[in-house]
Amino acid sequence: MSAPVSIVIPMYNAQRYIGQVLESVFNQDYASPIEVIVVSDGSTDNSLEIVMGFRCKGNLKVINQPNRGAPAATNKGFKVARYNIICSVDSDIVLHSNWLKKIIEEFDDPKVGAVQGYIKTPDKAPLLVRLAGYDLEYRYDMLVSKYVSQVSTANTAYRRDAIDKVGLFESQFKYGYDNDMSYRLQDAGYKLVLKKNARCIHYWKTDLRSYIKQQYHSGYGRMQLVRKHPKRVRGDSVSGLRMILQVPLTLLLITFFILGAGFKLFSLSLAGKYFVFTGFGILSFVLAERFMFALKVFKKKKEPVVFLLPFLHLLRNIVWCWAFLKWVAEFKWIKPRAQGSKSS
Repeated sequence: MSAPVSIVIPMYNAQRYIGQVLESVFNQDYASPIEVIVVSDGSTDNSLEIVMGFRCKGNLKVINQPNRGAPAATNKGFKVARYNIICSVDSDIVLHSNWLKKIIEEFDDPKVGAVQGYIKTPDKAPLLVRLAGYDLEYRYDMLVSKYVSQVSTANTAYRRDAIDKVGLFESQFKYGYDNDMSYRLQDAGYKLVLKKNARCIHYWKTDLRSYIKQQYHSGYGRMQLVRKHPKRVRGDSVSGLRMILQVPLTLLLITFFILGAGFKLFSLSLAGKYFVFTGFGILSFVLAERFMFALKVFKKKKEPVVFLLPFLHLLRNIVWCWAFLKWVAEFKWIKPRAQGSKSS
């Protein structure tokens, strides 16, 4: 299959990589027409100026709007896209030159609603980037079938007819709007594909503060997803039950440590010791399970640094617990809209 393609790039303060991203898009080894739509979501850095410098490279549309979040920016681009295959590419994703050619092959099957490429970790990336990237790569590598239950908007092509049927992205989600779209597409009877030989490089955020912020939104978004799609409480093919269970276990061990400290404070030392020892038992189990995961990643990557993954995941779990408690405290019990068609 070869067909004209629209590529939507939502952008917010992306001056560091947006030039490389656009170079990779315009250098695609692809014969059919490509239109590129960059939606600047209230950027305040020089990213918009950099984008304007690419107007002579090809068919480029630039939309500048007040900051409304990534889902709304993506929806804006999808609305003005002209072609029947619409790609979503993040502003820190650099595509390999044959990415689009490989992706488009899967749309020969009319039942395929979306196709995602494989996300690689940058060479010589900072420590935190390597840990997060290797984690995701391993989970991709363990997928036996190309058919998956979730695709990410980071580098995914969607069939316009499928989007028209299920509606646009749900703008109430800061995180998880791509999961929500994936679930709606599957509920509508479409198949999702992970195309492992369609590769791109993701330049993850490098600092610990950004990682914690990202994981907080991830945990909060997961609760929104579970509320809207209760049948997906076990996760999906990329983030499965084994990963999801880390969070309640972490919440349980924190509870036991707090109870242990409380009983000790009131001189109930025996009860306090019981709760503390139980907490340490759960902590040992969580870390042991994550060390087994890290060992599998090490066999693939051969880098000792991956044995820091259990501690990074423990931090991630704690942040997810924080997001869960915040979600509960805000009484987010109202079920979100069933469709995203009215999202902006």
